[in-house]
Amino acid sequence: MKSKHKTRVTRQVIGKRRERSHVQQRGNKRRNKLLVSAEQLLDSTPVEQLSFRQIADHAGVPEGSAYHFFANKYDLLTALAADMAERFGDVYKAPISDGAIHSWHELADLFVERAAEMYSNSPAATQIWLGGRMPPQVKLADRIGDRAVSDVIHEIFDSYFVLPELPRRRDVFFFYMELADVILSLSVIEHGEITPGMLEEAKRAGRGYLATYLPSVMVPRGEKIEVQ
Repeated sequence: MKSKHKTRVTRQVIGKRRERSHVQQRGNKRRNKLLVSAEQLLDSTPVEQLSFRQIADHAGVPEGSAYHFFANKYDLLTALAADMAERFGDVYKAPISDGAIHSWHELADLFVERAAEMYSNSPAATQIWLGGRMPPQVKLADRIGDRAVSDVIHEIFDSYFVLPELPRRRDVFFFYMELADVILSLSVIEHGEITPGMLEEAKRAGRGYLATYLPSVMVPRGEKIEVQ
């Protein structure tokens, strides 16, 4: 006697997973295009004159589609600030010549120099981080990025020297970079660029603050730790 119940056969739909993956990749590509375009436009356009439509047009992304990725111009700039923070961290991790560092003061100066070089090479980063015209939500992303960067700096300091116990380790290196940035920001506002004199003042501010937590001489570590 034949069973009345028919065996269900699951229909295999070929290519659905690949199609979703393709759509996701296309979306990521468009999102990155918007970020790259915003950065390129900020190289020559003041942030207050830059519109979301301009960014979308420059990226070759329909404005309606651009809103799938970012709510508005400042939402996009917030994402760009986070992206730039990662790049700053990578610059700080760049190799340091053997024998170049003999004291923590030299290491502190080196980070300020690298930050100034990044700003000088990226007008967009200067506008976002030093320009003083960004709204609170972008500044918040900036501060979160600075926190992550300060962790990188602490790691590198700790790889060169035996650090003392610091009550607020994360805050110490965060405030050090923030103080240096204030001087660099003043230089940009007053002179339109980071001048050699203001760079030296930024170094002085950073060293002076760290000196309230670090002894004048710290024991070097035998071997430098690779920063991942």
